Amino acid sequence: MQTNRASFLASLLFGALAISLMPAAQAQTGYQYTRIDVPNSILTVARGINAHGDVLGDYIDADGVGHDFLLRDGVFTTIEYPGGAAASALAMNARGDIAGNLDDADGSHGFVLSNGVITKIDHPDALWTSAFGINNSGDVTGQFGTQSGQVGSFILRNGVFHNIRVSLGDNFARGAQDSGRVFVGDVVLNSDLTVHGYFQGATSVELLDPPGMNVPCSHARGVNQRGDVAGAYAIVGSNDECGSHPPALGFVRLHTGEYATINPPISTDTFVFGINDDGAVVGAATDKDGVVHGFKATPRN
Repeated sequence: MQTNRASFLASLLFGALAISLMPAAQAQTGYQYTRIDVPNSILTVARGINAHGDVLGDYIDADGVGHDFLLRDGVFTTIEYPGGAAASALAMNARGDIAGNLDDADGSHGFVLSNGVITKIDHPDALWTSAFGINNSGDVTGQFGTQSGQVGSFILRNGVFHNIRVSLGDNFARGAQDSGRVFVGDVVLNSDLTVHGYFQGATSVELLDPPGMNVPCSHARGVNQRGDVAGAYAIVGSNDECGSHPPALGFVRLHTGEYATINPPISTDTFVFGINDDGAVVGAATDKDGVVHGFKATPRN
């Protein structure tokens, strides 16, 4: 697989971090699955879920045109962006603020849509900026690339960009708790180029490797206030296979350190993108015919 050996020039927010390797115990938590398909769509993906249970996602309609949607109280609404912006929504907080990416004549930007107003996010001196997460405090996490090809991660907090660095390797931050001091994402280790989801606290980094993997291949996409982390992993035989987007299973690493597998009954390939404070997760599941459906998984206990 190709990896970007980015030289992060960013400031380290919280000092040197220790590595915490937690035992990968399997949780007994069961989940109730609900399929999410926008009416008259040919593909639906659920990207985020907030504290109220509202679901954010995207779909392709019968004409092959892509749209973003909000599912609230059982009603689907297509999201219309101000000025007809070409935008893709990826995350939503309890206030209903939406973060994602947009392209215009000036390039590629992150954005936040709040109260009908869209605000572009551009990391200083970056060639491009992407926004992947927004927490209930309004902090935005994402990535940026420079003219020289370097790639870094950031959190935008109270209007100030803070760069995020993981000492183990190249880091791709995806989400943050409301404190703005706990992050999740992916890291490519300097030591062997393996790909791991990670949980970065104030003093340590935990690599998130669900049980059953022979070669590390995991991705963390969301974290809630309890410290539960949601993401996906694949059973592969090599780093190259991990980089080729193999069929995956979803996971939740509970704050107790145990892992729960997320895999809807219809699915041959599952990816989890978001989690809320009740532990409900959302994502995408591909059925045996290759059709992609959104889903929500709710803990039974």
